[in-house]
Order: sequence, then C-alpha cells, then structure tokens
Amino acid sequence: MTDIPAPTVPPDDENRHLLCQMAIEIPLQEIIEAAVKSGWEETEVLTAIIEVADNLALAHGSNAELDALLKALRRRLE
Repeated sequence: MTDIPAPTVPPDDENRHLLCQMAIEIPLQEIIEAAVKSGWEETEVLTAIIEVADNLALAHGSNAELDALLKALRRRLE
C-alpha cells in the first residue's frame, strides 16, 4: 500500500481537510481495487467503506463523550 504523507499544514489551516482527502485517496483506491480483485463488487466495497467510516466516526464521538464524562466524574471525586 502507498504511504500516506504527513500533514504539511497546522491543524487550524483551512485547507487541511482537503489535503487529508488528497493524502488518503490513492491508498483508498488501492484498497478498493484489491477488494474488487478478490471478488467484491465495487458498489459493495464503496458502501462498506462508507459504513465502516461512519461507524468509526460514531465510535470516536462516543469515546470522546465518555472521556469527558469520566474526567468530570474524576474531578467530582477529588
């Protein structure tokens, strides 16, 4: 798989999101091609990628909320 380049701009740069998309596009295309070569339909692969990304985003949000709650609880117990 192609290496993903490191960010070249700070987190608050307005172009960072677009640069991230560009950085992951070729590796993502390689994953899609590999899955299709394995026998999956391209639409299945694309749908699966969207659903996996959505699940990861939801889990990330849940984890962030849980971390905030745990920090608040720890402060109350101190």
